[in-house]
Amino acid sequence: MIQGTLELPGYTLPEMVERSIALLREHEPPDGYYGCFSGGKDSVVIKELARLAGVRVVWHYNVTTIDPPELVRFIKREHPDVVWNRSKHGNFFKRMERKGFPTRRARWCCAEYKEALPPKGAVLILGIRAEESAARAKRWGFVTRHTRTGANAVLPILDWPSEELWQFIHGQGVPYCELYNEGFHRLGCVGCPMAGRKGREKEFARWPGFERRWKLAFRRIWERRNGTRQRDGRAWFGVARFRDWEHMWEWWLSDDSLPAPLDDDGLF
Repeated sequence: MIQGTLELPGYTLPEMVERSIALLREHEPPDGYYGCFSGGKDSVVIKELARLAGVRVVWHYNVTTIDPPELVRFIKREHPDVVWNRSKHGNFFKRMERKGFPTRRARWCCAEYKEALPPKGAVLILGIRAEESAARAKRWGFVTRHTRTGANAVLPILDWPSEELWQFIHGQGVPYCELYNEGFHRLGCVGCPMAGRKGREKEFARWPGFERRWKLAFRRIWERRNGTRQRDGRAWFGVARFRDWEHMWEWWLSDDSLPAPLDDDGLF
């Protein structure tokens, strides 16, 4: 497979559907595709396009253990054919207590929970859209290699705008998670650092149980690592920069730069 070329928008929806179907048929591997399914709007569209194309796909959902419960129920109810891949690391919060909290720059959780390695030689179907990120628009092609897993991948809706995506969903009568009707534009891990402070606060207001569990994990990280030293012999960065676990939590939630070290009196 070779890197595809991202075409400029301007096609009608029927033309976009036709191109996406042709792409899936053209690159269908002998053993069928490995479909990457998250339950979100992009996933339900690529799954419907694959059905219309008549290509063989086994769909896989990577269980994060921190997806919205409504999304999990939607997948169970509307997509019983999807295979659930569970991480060898188990519950996310237990893993976080041992490994440390994820940040925008150190999202170890994606590699361990969201992007489980597919079988060798698998060809993926991904619901990535360039509209969601300038970096994605520059980096991805219709036929490409997945940057994390190294697997070949087909991206049938790479150039689909959101408006046409929703037109397709409504026009085809494709079921979708009800959270979109509540004003959520992205459905993913509750508390994801990439959601920003406003996004996380909105999620925690909707699912306060998840906020309590995140805070508990922060407290347990503090209790576990307080008094320990890093590999270079220095004190763990948490106690060097934060007064307590709640101070550390507020910083993480804020998306601010890492604060300067505290002085001996616990002040910046």
